[in-house]
Amino acid sequence: MNTRRLMFYLIVNALVSASATLAVLWLWDRAHSPPRIVVTTPGTQVASGPTAVATSGPQLSPVPPTPTLTIYVVQSGDTLGSIAEQFDLPVEDIMKANGLTEPDVLDVGQALVIPVGGFVFPMETPGALPTNVVETPPPTATRDPNAPLPRLSIREVKSTGILADEAIVIVNLGGPVDLAGWTLRDESGNLYTFPALTLFEGGAVMLHTSAGEDTVTDLYWGQPAAVWASGKNALLSDPNGNLHTRLTVP
Repeated sequence: MNTRRLMFYLIVNALVSASATLAVLWLWDRAHSPPRIVVTTPGTQVASGPTAVATSGPQLSPVPPTPTLTIYVVQSGDTLGSIAEQFDLPVEDIMKANGLTEPDVLDVGQALVIPVGGFVFPMETPGALPTNVVETPPPTATRDPNAPLPRLSIREVKSTGILADEAIVIVNLGGPVDLAGWTLRDESGNLYTFPALTLFEGGAVMLHTSAGEDTVTDLYWGQPAAVWASGKNALLSDPNGNLHTRLTVP
């Protein structure tokens, strides 16, 4: 009986010691375990409990903004030089951006890429450009108060009485002028209103009596018959109706 009782006490003592040891080790592990860090992105589900796994979404590189191009539509009277001056660019840059080889050839209504910000590449057609192209009007020019006033003069009438060749030549001996709204008439009621066309100092424009396609140097009245004859007066007026100059056809 004494031996059995001794063995019973020894077994109980061993179990108690083992349990105490395991409890101490578990408490030590809990006290010294590193904190769990969970990194996630919005919308990501993270499991809870001891098996939780930290997840993160894909890292996206920032998308560079889409460049915006500037388009200028050629107006009557425009030249590459005047367009380049408006946008403070060299003529060569505009020619290169549009694949132009002739600096003196422009068509009214032609769309030109303006290489603002370094965009320089040949353009075949406006439709070939990205869809986010912005069509921008040219900068509004402010007249220099010290600049000379325009001084238009009717130089001559060519081939009077011959519709195919009849034309009147107008020159500007003063400062730049936009001819939009200016009129030329005779005393028989024939009236021509000029389109938007900048005439610089020393510049000239020829108004043909016949029909044709306007350019920066030649305008067409579209009359069915000749207008001018010897003794008739050609009267040039500004947009306010003030008579600016006249010429009696010799």
